[in-house]
Amino acid sequence: MELGQDALPRIAIVGAGLSGLLLAHGLQKNGFRVTVFEEERYLGENSPEWTLLVHWALPTFRKMLPDHILENIEPAYADPFYPFDQEEESIPFYDGTTGEVAFLATAAIRRWSKTRLRQACLQDLDVIWGKAVVGMQMDDDGPVTLLFHDGQTASADLVIGADGSNSKIRRLLVGEPAGKSMPSDYVLASGIVNYGSAEQGRAFRAPHPLCAASIIPQGVVVIAIQNVLDPRDPATYTFQIARVWRGRESFCTGAEAIAKAKASIPSGAPLNEPFRSAIALIPDNATFIINQLPYWVTVPWDSKGGRVTLIGDAAHSLVPSRGQGLNHALADIDEVINQLLRVKKKETSVQDALRLYEQEVYPRGQKAVLESLEDYDALLKVNHAIDSRQASQGFAK
Repeated sequence: MELGQDALPRIAIVGAGLSGLLLAHGLQKNGFRVTVFEEERYLGENSPEWTLLVHWALPTFRKMLPDHILENIEPAYADPFYPFDQEEESIPFYDGTTGEVAFLATAAIRRWSKTRLRQACLQDLDVIWGKAVVGMQMDDDGPVTLLFHDGQTASADLVIGADGSNSKIRRLLVGEPAGKSMPSDYVLASGIVNYGSAEQGRAFRAPHPLCAASIIPQGVVVIAIQNVLDPRDPATYTFQIARVWRGRESFCTGAEAIAKAKASIPSGAPLNEPFRSAIALIPDNATFIINQLPYWVTVPWDSKGGRVTLIGDAAHSLVPSRGQGLNHALADIDEVINQLLRVKKKETSVQDALRLYEQEVYPRGQKAVLESLEDYDALLKVNHAIDSRQASQGFAK
């Protein structure tokens, strides 16, 4: 596909998650024409709320967004009132069998509400909702036509799949079953909880005001602030409570998921406070899910002559062991934009730009996915957790 001398590629991004939205902003800031197509009919239809960390890719995050969004980004913080006035945070990881801090993971971090950050990032973008991709068509040389479930189509010179861990675009490029995400050996129980008590709000935030974790042989418990409506009233604090353990479970939600999360910690198993109570006191009406954590190890994909590529979880689906997922997505975004800017400057073709991006992301993505699996395995060896990458490298790349 050769573009006219002064033409820039029309870009379609599939997926309005954070990877897709941040890429769209970064491209738009640099003069590219971008449309985002999202399977959900509205924000959060099929995407549960959780919190997430940006750390080593924080400079890239700031580079992607326009100034007026960055200047008003505080409501998207997990705690909109938290004073980020220090260079680094030291996040405690407890040995849950003794109650002692096993190690501190130190980094410059920001913790976000996924839904509120997506909401902020939707500004100024052309996002078309309710568009599930079912196929692609293209000639030997020419634009890509996306086929949607509703029979409609859209064409673009470049399609970028940012459609998550079980990406349809990836499966179209790699084929089935090779492009399908795999179930890991780890179960995640996660939900958003307001305990309705100032005493409990204070207790569950006491280990660290942003997040903290406790490790026992039966897995990990994480307490993370998700929202603070009134900093003076701990009864308003809302938490993301996450429980990870080795095993197999079918997807479930609500009271069933809460019951399984509580049952995953046997009554005689050691677990220090407040982590034990944070699980035991989850109210039955909390929004909770259980699923088998998926992963996909990066392999080269058919980019259709430099017309289709992947970023984020579509390119490398990590399990969330060291909060690396969005940071690697930001690394993808930075590299894609840097390469496409060379196209804008007429230094190279779209095909060669995408080839260089993919040469960088293939080994980095594969390494990141495999390390994320190794990191959970190492972290669950409580007596040797101090030897884990989480202890030695924290949230570093």
